[in-house]
Amino acid sequence: MIERFLKREGLVIAIGTMMIYAAVYFFERGYCSALNIPLDYIEISVPTIASDLSHFYFFIFPVAIIPMAIMAKAEDKNNKGLYALAPVSWWLVYSAVLFFYGDKTLQSAFMCLFFGGLVFWAVRYKDDFKEGDTPLRAQTATVILISMTLFLFSTTFIVLGRSHAEAGNFEVYRNNDKKYALLKVYGENVFMQEIKEGKRVSEITYFNAQNMTGMIITGK
Repeated sequence: MIERFLKREGLVIAIGTMMIYAAVYFFERGYCSALNIPLDYIEISVPTIASDLSHFYFFIFPVAIIPMAIMAKAEDKNNKGLYALAPVSWWLVYSAVLFFYGDKTLQSAFMCLFFGGLVFWAVRYKDDFKEGDTPLRAQTATVILISMTLFLFSTTFIVLGRSHAEAGNFEVYRNNDKKYALLKVYGENVFMQEIKEGKRVSEITYFNAQNMTGMIITGK
């Protein structure tokens, strides 16, 4: 029994680690695509993971906790109506939080509702699995569910990454008479945008970390 538990624990740890790395990668991909940073330079390091997880928390916490709290309360009181409402709460909470991070436009609102609908479908889709299903139907349903989950997973963190980039909260450095906004650091690769007349130019300026000696941090 202990061996079986350890094997399962190892599998859980492996899947959890893979999901964290994947979430960070898609977040960084969304961030870099919003700022036109070449995607080939993306590096997943411990500081990157620690920084990105702090952004994930404020998204995952309400999306996970609120519907689960509704389900728990419904089970305690044996309220089938409230329990059936839980998948709808996943839809609404996910859509609302994603809209908070995204663009505040009508098009963005419809997109968030669409993705929230996919979350609702994914949560309810498990009810379509029945004991009497043929192997082909069961495998098809499983493939559809996994594909939909992966699509939602990747898209969600890409949107979060783009939202973080578009917020435009960057450290400002001064080198001689020029000011630069620090966009991202991957190892020795530093990506900046020059600031002219109080605005960031569209071109990306690349530095090697060793070439930044003497730069002065002036704030944000």
